[in-house]
Amino acid sequence: MESKLKIPREMLMNIDFINTVNGGMSEPSIKLDKGSDGFEVVVKIPGIEVEDLQLEVVKGKRNSNNLKLFHLLPIFSQENLPDDEQWKTIRFINTFVIPDGVDIDNISARYDDNHRQLVLFLPFGDEQGDYHRKVDIERW
Repeated sequence: MESKLKIPREMLMNIDFINTVNGGMSEPSIKLDKGSDGFEVVVKIPGIEVEDLQLEVVKGKRNSNNLKLFHLLPIFSQENLPDDEQWKTIRFINTFVIPDGVDIDNISARYDDNHRQLVLFLPFGDEQGDYHRKVDIERW
């Protein structure tokens, strides 16, 4: 039996927006490209300010190299408190497995204000051993 329900395409495209307006979370858009110098990851995260984003590189003992992208989400509305006194929780956006051959020490991130997207660059290199560091996000 064929459904007679026809949903306009514009409405389907706005479902994420409507969910966000009503208190939900929007889903990130992630694009990965491999270039001659390394990998470029472009992440669009609607509704999240760049100041709230955190990016960490974690290299463990079992050859598990991860890039963790998350943001800090206020637990309660605390408008009168300074930022350093607000209670926040972590919401993971994505955990990327870092491919072999990436120079972990030189992974960089920058936020493009014009396109409202985060651009990560994972250059090729060779790293060994345990590793954990925070990646600073530049604005441009």
